[in-house]
Amino acid sequence: MLLFKRNKILVAFLLFLEIVIAQTIPSKNISINDGLPSNDIKCFFKDSRGLMWIGTEAGLCCYDGSAYKVFNETNGLKHDRVWSIAEDENKNIWLSLYGKGLAKYDGKKFTYYDEKDGLVNNSIRKIHYSKKYKCLILATENGLGIYDFKNFKSFQQKTDFGRFQVVGIDEAPNKILITVSYSDVFDLKIQKDIQKSTLEAVFTPPISYSSFVNNSTYFAGNAFHTLFTKNLITQVELKHECPIIWDFAKDDKNNIYCAAWNVIDPNGGLFKYSNNTLTDITKRANIKSTGLWCLFYDKDTQQLWVGSIDNGIYLVDLSRSIKFLEPSYFGLKELQIQELYNDNNNTTWIGAKDYIILLHKDLRYTIFDQTTLWIKLSIYFRQKGINPKTNPVFQRFQQKSGFTSFNIVSDKDGNTWVNTTWGVFCFDKNYAIQFFKFFDGGHIIFDKKDQVYFGSMYSDIFFMPNKFDWTHFLNLSFNNSSVPKDITKIVKDGNLIWFASVTKGLFLLKNDKFYSLNANGLFKENNIKDLLINDKGQLIIGTNSGRVYITKWNDKSLVILKTYNPFKEIYGSSISFVEQSKGAYFIGTNKGINVIQNNKFIKLINKSEGLADIQFNDCIKDKKGNLWVATNNGLIQLNIDEVLKNKKNRISPIKITSIKVNGESYARLDSLVRWGSFGKDKIKLNYDQNDIEIVFSSNNTFNSDKNVYRYKIVGLTNTWSNFESIGRIQLLGVPNGKYRILLEGKNIGTGEMFFPNAIDLRITPPFWKTWWFLLGCFAFFSIGTYLIYLNRIRRIKNEERGKAEVQKRLAETKMEALQSQMNPHFIFNAMNSIQNYIIDNNTDDALMYMGEFSKIIRQTLNNSSEQRIALDDEIDYLKSYITLENMRFKNQVTIELIIDDELDLFETEIPPMLIPPFVENVFVHAFDSHSENPELILSFKQKDNCLFCEVADNGKGMISGNLNKLHTSKGINLAKERIALFQVGNLNPIAIASKPNEGTTIVIKLQID
Repeated sequence: MLLFKRNKILVAFLLFLEIVIAQTIPSKNISINDGLPSNDIKCFFKDSRGLMWIGTEAGLCCYDGSAYKVFNETNGLKHDRVWSIAEDENKNIWLSLYGKGLAKYDGKKFTYYDEKDGLVNNSIRKIHYSKKYKCLILATENGLGIYDFKNFKSFQQKTDFGRFQVVGIDEAPNKILITVSYSDVFDLKIQKDIQKSTLEAVFTPPISYSSFVNNSTYFAGNAFHTLFTKNLITQVELKHECPIIWDFAKDDKNNIYCAAWNVIDPNGGLFKYSNNTLTDITKRANIKSTGLWCLFYDKDTQQLWVGSIDNGIYLVDLSRSIKFLEPSYFGLKELQIQELYNDNNNTTWIGAKDYIILLHKDLRYTIFDQTTLWIKLSIYFRQKGINPKTNPVFQRFQQKSGFTSFNIVSDKDGNTWVNTTWGVFCFDKNYAIQFFKFFDGGHIIFDKKDQVYFGSMYSDIFFMPNKFDWTHFLNLSFNNSSVPKDITKIVKDGNLIWFASVTKGLFLLKNDKFYSLNANGLFKENNIKDLLINDKGQLIIGTNSGRVYITKWNDKSLVILKTYNPFKEIYGSSISFVEQSKGAYFIGTNKGINVIQNNKFIKLINKSEGLADIQFNDCIKDKKGNLWVATNNGLIQLNIDEVLKNKKNRISPIKITSIKVNGESYARLDSLVRWGSFGKDKIKLNYDQNDIEIVFSSNNTFNSDKNVYRYKIVGLTNTWSNFESIGRIQLLGVPNGKYRILLEGKNIGTGEMFFPNAIDLRITPPFWKTWWFLLGCFAFFSIGTYLIYLNRIRRIKNEERGKAEVQKRLAETKMEALQSQMNPHFIFNAMNSIQNYIIDNNTDDALMYMGEFSKIIRQTLNNSSEQRIALDDEIDYLKSYITLENMRFKNQVTIELIIDDELDLFETEIPPMLIPPFVENVFVHAFDSHSENPELILSFKQKDNCLFCEVADNGKGMISGNLNKLHTSKGINLAKERIALFQVGNLNPIAIASKPNEGTTIVIKLQID
């Protein structure tokens, strides 16, 4: 029997749960563990820059969305107790330093004011800045103060309590109401000359500790544990019992929120006033503290900041875009939901571990637990004539400790089929079991004829023509590659039925035949997590790889129209579900729920927005277009209208928060930082200050963990960096030049694009690269080059002149050598020898002599025009010359010619007519009539790159005096001069050694290539 019908008391209780628990409000706690200086929070203020200022008992805290910056006695602020904060029209921040007076912060330094400066009392409870009157209104423990930034004006009156304790300042369009605890509510009339301002009593409320004015209604939290309200027009007064209220805030729905704390007992919490009803929402907002002191409602983010005295801050999401039905809503301790289905009555079927739950459109619910299901099954089997106690199959399944759900679908008759590990349930429209079949789990689908296809878990597919008769079936084996296996999702598209597999990819059932797209090369991914038919009849495929494909089947192939890739179009690496509602795609991943609209990523929803669990198991769309998401810890509802609503875009600017040069803070740049932001758009640094770190962020406090940033450096690279969660640029060894740094950012949770920023960076070159230095160097080098040019021209002329002289001298020495070879004495002796041969009738010798003589004459003339000749030609010349001279000596001189085997006679070249004079000296001076066995040895050897020609005889030799004369003889000097002209580096080219009666040896050294 259904639970809600069987137990009316339970129904009433469940209805109460629907009202109270179903509206669970997402929230998160911020404490000293997150960077707050204290968990005792006294006030909130959001300034015009988007910075959130938090006053605590241990200092001031500034939150810019990326970090909590603390000001206290050890960090710039002289006093720690900050009770109230305001901002003037010059964007200065004013602080109530409770017990120590007033402070102004201009973004760089603090300026302090106290009773000595004219302040009415140092214990300021509240600060209010009046834009209309351009002054501060100060509520203190003993008096009211006005400060127009020039002078103070004070108001004090006697009360029954003694002190004039001001606890409320409420500025309406036509009046400013001042609430005094133990006195009246006053009307403050501020004059241009504040000294003429007046304070007039309006009415007397109960003893109050706080006040708030909304339209024409006055609210006050009083000492008698009530909320006091007064209609300022009708004068109607009401009271609502509650703990002492210390602060108020109003949301954009005109709801009033109250922070309460009883001081002397633990009663307190967060209360909501709406339609003249006060409701305690402390537990619904998951607030663990009952000592609440201050509130602030952020209109931009629809968040309520709640300050406690002992547990820090509670950030409550009032956007109403997310509801979370915890297990306790259904009266359960645990609720692991695997499958969801929304039927034609807009009832959401929940397939969970050990439960089947029906969530009706009015949020009432029906639960089928294990016991209820076994009772229903027993009734069903008995109606079929089966005794459950004796049926072995019934007994086997009853022994199972629990069950899980696989899929839930409806047939054409409106019956709902729930597939579990116990078996397949068919519930009629009255939720009675119409059919049941024991099975170990699987997936079920109905074709256009309402015939059943059942894919058993890890097994075959069974086809039943009659959905209520599973005894007659067709077994389709998964051994056939066209038959699906390991099914994860089944969707219908008219006559087409698509099957997703976790191992085999995508399958199509058409005209009662299965077709594997992967096996036929039409789709590549094997692990498919979800399928969806969108509003255009396109097939959406979500895969385990993180990709989502938008496809269209054209009867022959699957056309991929669009691909959403992980960490490009979507955040996350694995797909949990894909759903579409109101023109947008909602894609569940391991990072949260991605929202894509018009093929563009717009936001990511996860724990920052209040999702308690991002392990998604399934997702469906109800008849209103809202999404229901199954998790292991309950059910999430997304209000799609709220999710897709274009919220007011505040456009937070990108700011530069830190600049380091060469690894250290740069004092000259730090002096330009105000309000945590670098205030200039240009940076100029020296060439040796080219290791730069720039940190930038945005004053976006909503979902700040989803702020991402990127940059581009024009002049260094023309590509944008990837979006990163930390805005940081690190530049190492930047060349000198001019660069423009472009900064961009966005919040992936809201889709808000931050207002971009740009900064010009100039790295000045070293002095040796400056234009004036380069110009000076150019002038210097130009003049130097010109002078060098003139000097080189002069030197070249001198060298040419020297070369001309050398050539002239070469010609002269060559002529002298020729003359020495062709001297008259040699010619005369030769002719005389020929004559003697003729006289002696020695025709043969005469002819031979004449031949050799003519050969010498011809070679001498030929060599006279050559600078160098082959060594072989020189040796031939010497042979002819020696032959002629030796014939005059009757061939008495023994001639020995020694040539080194390694010497290349044809490649080795020497100056012509260089050696013959030394050979001539042998025949002329070496031998006389007393010489015995005269011998001439002529040798040529090569050592390294030098040719050594040795002319040796065994003649009479010379004493040292004659040897010196030989060294200075004209022939020797001529030879030395010729060698020096040809070979400048050849020092001491001629060496002469001689001993009397032992002979003379002359060694000529020539450099060869």
